[in-house]
Amino acid sequence: MRYWNFFSAVLIGLLGSLKGQTTAIKQPLKAFQSLEIDRTSDKIVIDGNLSESTWKNAHFYGNFRQYYPYDTSASVSKTEFAICHDDKFVYVAIVCDNRNPEKPFIVNNLKRDFSVTAHDAVIVSLSPFLDGQNGFSFGVSPYNAQREGAIENGGGFGVSTAWDQVWFSETHIADSAWYAELAIPLASIRFVPGAKNWGINVSRIDLKNNEISNYHRVPRNFNFSTLVFVDTIVWKQPLNKSFFNGVFLPYISNNSIQETSGSKWGQQPRIGFDTKLGITQSLNLDATLNPDFAQVDVDQQQVNLTRFNLFFPERRQFFIENSDLFANFGFRQIRPFFSRRIGLAPDRTNIPIQYGVRLSGKYGNDWRLGLMNVSTQARGLLNATHINYSVLALQRKVLQASNIGFIAVHDERLGSENRDFNTVLGAEFNLLTPDNRWAGKAFIQKSHYQGLPANTGFAHATWLLYKTLDWSIMWNHEYASRQFNARTGFVPRVDNFNPATGKVVKWDYWRLEPMVKRVFYPSKNKYINNYALDVYNSSYYDSAWVPTESYSDLKGELNFQNSTRYTLAIYHQYFRLFLPFAPVNLPGGGFLLGHYQTYGTTFTCSTNNRKPLALSGSLDVGSYFIGQKQEYVADVSWRVPGWGQRKVPRLFISGNIRHIDINFGDSGTYAIDLIGLKADYSFSTTTYLIGYWQLNAQNKLMNINVRFQWRYRPMSDIFIVYAQNWDQTALQLKPQTEVWGFAGRSLALKMAYWF
Repeated sequence: MRYWNFFSAVLIGLLGSLKGQTTAIKQPLKAFQSLEIDRTSDKIVIDGNLSESTWKNAHFYGNFRQYYPYDTSASVSKTEFAICHDDKFVYVAIVCDNRNPEKPFIVNNLKRDFSVTAHDAVIVSLSPFLDGQNGFSFGVSPYNAQREGAIENGGGFGVSTAWDQVWFSETHIADSAWYAELAIPLASIRFVPGAKNWGINVSRIDLKNNEISNYHRVPRNFNFSTLVFVDTIVWKQPLNKSFFNGVFLPYISNNSIQETSGSKWGQQPRIGFDTKLGITQSLNLDATLNPDFAQVDVDQQQVNLTRFNLFFPERRQFFIENSDLFANFGFRQIRPFFSRRIGLAPDRTNIPIQYGVRLSGKYGNDWRLGLMNVSTQARGLLNATHINYSVLALQRKVLQASNIGFIAVHDERLGSENRDFNTVLGAEFNLLTPDNRWAGKAFIQKSHYQGLPANTGFAHATWLLYKTLDWSIMWNHEYASRQFNARTGFVPRVDNFNPATGKVVKWDYWRLEPMVKRVFYPSKNKYINNYALDVYNSSYYDSAWVPTESYSDLKGELNFQNSTRYTLAIYHQYFRLFLPFAPVNLPGGGFLLGHYQTYGTTFTCSTNNRKPLALSGSLDVGSYFIGQKQEYVADVSWRVPGWGQRKVPRLFISGNIRHIDINFGDSGTYAIDLIGLKADYSFSTTTYLIGYWQLNAQNKLMNINVRFQWRYRPMSDIFIVYAQNWDQTALQLKPQTEVWGFAGRSLALKMAYWF
């Protein structure tokens, strides 16, 4: 209870200190330039040719500033853009100087939502609320592959490309320049009608000439999508009209499944829909009935040599828009809400979702609201007819780019003999200064379930980061009590599995995590962009502040101008295993218990990712509990050269291998392999074929997944997905010999239509 009193006092004091700062809260972020946006009466045809009189008479903004390799000079590749609007669209025209036209553009393929780290492109970042926190990103490659995403948490960690919307673009490649023309429907953007100002930045990724630039200068130690670095769009005629934002997305699908070799194929036909209705121009009501996620990318396999659950990201569309409003409460290791708990079992098999309803978005410029209710069908492993999940999230902007938030998460297994529920309440403060130098978070969470005393079940944490061009200094603390239970969240370290009893034992923990990093930038060095040295520690303690686990490293980095990178680290680890732990299947069912210290060295390198063939790898050598470990990781990607008159790249192949050798002496030697191979082929910017093969020797699983996608009209798709699994089992006559055996296959067909 003392922690609750302390943190509630801090929160109350913080809220009280903000009462007199109404003026500061209402002021928009400082912008260096203002761009007037005119209304056009021309009918603009999106063809990439910029032939309309609107563009011929428009004022094009230029004078881009370099972001990479330097951030103190004007860009070498010239870029200009103009912007206008009519009653339905915001139009953007961009002219990109094609410096060194004999060099091919660096583009992996034509697939949507490409990575900006490996593609030439232009990116338009919009911040309609000027809150420094939320915005939208629209980008195109020279071959008109599209990329749109939601900018969350200020954009400091990039853009979430899982967000999808209807918008239009075309590009045109000439000898001296390439042109991009964008039409962004106002109905697809969340904004407050009547606002006179938006934030904007335009970024140019010119990888073939090894340059990235922005219209508004962004220091190179920040992500170029960071929303505190924007200029202001001044609407000559404010958008007082509210645009209808309604989407109805029905689907039909069938999943054919063969569970054993030679058995009959079972059929699972489904019909359902997703719908989206704009309650206001910035607040959406989403609903889904019998959703089907057959089109979702397969999870990438992982090796787990720890005692705790692994984290897999969310990929399902219903949970994506405004997902940060729900998912970013807490930390990665203390999350009150984690959407993958809904509709996915711990073994990652699907649990059918009956329905879902969600209200989310902005209310005015200062408030964000999220309300969700989802219900799943029965599952044999649970003593319940079905589970119902409810989430309420609120955020209030404070200062210029910070916010305070509140979340309530409740799940209940309906139909059980005794009431079975779990509730988590949380409050937090997120700090971000206008210059992005200071970022931080402080939160407290309280769980509630049957039989829990009111003064127990708490978790809390603080995180603070100071970042300049030369320095990064971080502090973090976390605490979770053993009674803290976030059943719809992700808190892996509270649950500790005891193989001796086959049960999960609860333990509370503290964590302290400091880090100091110094970066050096040589002046006008032809080869080296920067080098850095950092010291890091992450230590866990039990409730008596006795260490249970610690990791420390001293690391050096060397980054070259051509994007080649080397790192070298020496590290130390300490473990106090208070429960039996077997990282591998030790002979005779053996396990580790007690105190262990390990030392090691890690070397990583990555080659120039602008080349068609790019490589990266790492080597980790050191002690490991009672033995030694060597770990090799290699990733390779090949951008297959394009063919035809335009030399359009269509095929991108990537592969990865992770090999681990563990030598426990008399207890045996062990080898673990994780291998993946992926091929992406683009027939066009709307039609793709993706094949993925994975082998996880630790889990004795192997699978293939082949997915065909045809976007036959905006946001309307046909998917055909084939998957097959194998597992490794022992022969009956020779138990010491294991073979790969058939473990099921499926063929899914799904068609969705966006109204």
